[in-house]
Amino acid sequence: MRTHRPKLISLSTAALLLFSTVSLAQSQPPPAATASQSPADTDSPLAAAAHDAKARKEHSKKVFTDDDMEATAGPLPRLKMEGAENADDVVAAISKYKTTHTAEQTEQAVHVWYDRYDQMLAAAIQENQDITTLRSANMSNGYALCQESQDYQQCRNRQMAEMRGVQSDQTQVMKNNNLEVRIQHSFMKVRNGLQMNNLRYDWFKIRTTNNIDRF
Repeated sequence: MRTHRPKLISLSTAALLLFSTVSLAQSQPPPAATASQSPADTDSPLAAAAHDAKARKEHSKKVFTDDDMEATAGPLPRLKMEGAENADDVVAAISKYKTTHTAEQTEQAVHVWYDRYDQMLAAAIQENQDITTLRSANMSNGYALCQESQDYQQCRNRQMAEMRGVQSDQTQVMKNNNLEVRIQHSFMKVRNGLQMNNLRYDWFKIRTTNNIDRF
């Protein structure tokens, strides 16, 4: 008489099934992350402008160090950013350099000097524009949030933070304004000195504070 015994799964087959189950679970994609911002946060034009200004500022801002100055100053004196200006010393150095170097070498030396301070001027102007855009967007968005929340204490805390931010921004804007005026004025004096030495360079343009026009 034949007896029927249940079929047993071998140890190797069980291991294979277990491995396949684990692999399938690991291959499943994780659930999509929930967006942290509501559509109202991202749809605001001012919020978008603030985000763009902040990103541009973080991307393009350059902190110039003494090492940078030494590497790019060339043979001409560095501009003094405090106290009495020294544009006349720069003109005198150019006149002296011209007597022992070719016209091409002289132009190159002036160009290196000019590019260094033109970059500083451009950075100061751009930072002031970014500060203005970002501050306007922050204040507008803060007002809108206060109107929606109706939370007096939260609004008061935000207003105090905005006031501190405005004071900090004003200090930086004034610092940049002083730098802009210093470089622009020195550029004008140096360019006049170049012309008196019969050195006229079409590329020696001076940026205006809108960072678009040059004269």
